[in-house]
Amino acid sequence: MWKKLAIIVMIIIFIDPIYTVGKTVVQQVKTWVNNDDIETMLVSTKDKIIDVTAKLSDKASIETATPIEDVHQAEVAPTAPPIQKPETKLVVTDAKEMADAMYAYYSSFSPKFEIQYKGSTQRIEQIVEEAYNNAIKRDDYVYGHISKHTIRFEYGRNKATIFGEQSYLMTPEQASYVEMNAQEVIAKITDNSMTDVEKVRAVNDYIVANTVYTEHTNSSPHSAYTVLAERGGVCQGYALLAHTMLQKLGIETKYIVGYVGQEGHAWNLVKLDGEWYHLDTTWNDPVPDRKGAIRYQYFLVDDRTMAQDHTWIAEDYPRATSTLYSYYHDIDFPAQVGNQLFFSHIADDNKLYVLDMTTGETKRVTNSRAQYIVYSDGWLYFSNYSRGAYLTKIRPDGSDEQLLNREDTKDLFVQDGYLYFTTDEPKKMAL
Repeated sequence: MWKKLAIIVMIIIFIDPIYTVGKTVVQQVKTWVNNDDIETMLVSTKDKIIDVTAKLSDKASIETATPIEDVHQAEVAPTAPPIQKPETKLVVTDAKEMADAMYAYYSSFSPKFEIQYKGSTQRIEQIVEEAYNNAIKRDDYVYGHISKHTIRFEYGRNKATIFGEQSYLMTPEQASYVEMNAQEVIAKITDNSMTDVEKVRAVNDYIVANTVYTEHTNSSPHSAYTVLAERGGVCQGYALLAHTMLQKLGIETKYIVGYVGQEGHAWNLVKLDGEWYHLDTTWNDPVPDRKGAIRYQYFLVDDRTMAQDHTWIAEDYPRATSTLYSYYHDIDFPAQVGNQLFFSHIADDNKLYVLDMTTGETKRVTNSRAQYIVYSDGWLYFSNYSRGAYLTKIRPDGSDEQLLNREDTKDLFVQDGYLYFTTDEPKKMAL
């Protein structure tokens, strides 16, 4: 006679936290998993503008610009063929084979599975639990996209049937879209000459520059698909997209679920030259969104620095103790010119600095407070917050600084031979 026994996977997941972090945290994590509700606290920057009268350069020719379509505007992206699913029923004989079968279903984003087990069932509950734990820990990216899942099984003396039902934050077609398009993005933003640090920065910069933090999306804002295709989402989507892009670059990474205050939050750990570092692309993205603004306060951060405003179950993740890249954390509005990175120095009143990325050395370019920094044809352009946020240009060596208008200017970017910016309306200037 067959016996029936049901295991709810949620119980399996949270056995360990019950003993390590206490009942309150476990209840919070359970609520997050059941409700698919990760939120984040974000940093909002308030800049002080000093309004002074300044002499204008008579060389500037400025005209009203036709607004360019916002790259962050959400849209429904085309889907791709679904990931190949395994056979309808798989037959296994031990926990390892069962884990392989479970992972095949999870990684293809299949909503249901049925696995046939042949062998002694005296330890069937332990075998199923072992298989599940093995399968779910193989890939943070897949696990991070599972919103709900249960496992039950029926068994006799020498055989059992394991049933799984699960739902995901994206469809199989959307998962295929990420698989194909993330690889295309990587090919555009990286090359074989780059170091791993440069590749991590390229991933961070791409996600930050092309994503608006928002819950108002067509698909789940928690998925990598939505961040990549709709260019909007929340921390879980940011972290999962970063995870798969870094994996494709051959950089070891982990997906972290933790807290900021009482709110659930997600970010990444990355491994470089044997050391682990925190990477929070969500918190590197200013809110409200600022066109072209990329921050590095949460780029390659150690545990001690991260713990100032983030919490996580430390024993569940590798330790991050290195501060090798701490010089990045004062960088705002970066503009790269070869091996030099020009930026607004947060710790020095947002004055314009340059970082030599070969040596890690920094020096001040000018005493002017610079925001929205861009480079074109031998000139740096920026919003000069020491001069009423007026549009200014300067040579990279700090010479020939000139004011180009007498209006509060922001959102600078260069495209097709023009410098675009916003005053009381969108404008452009031929370069």
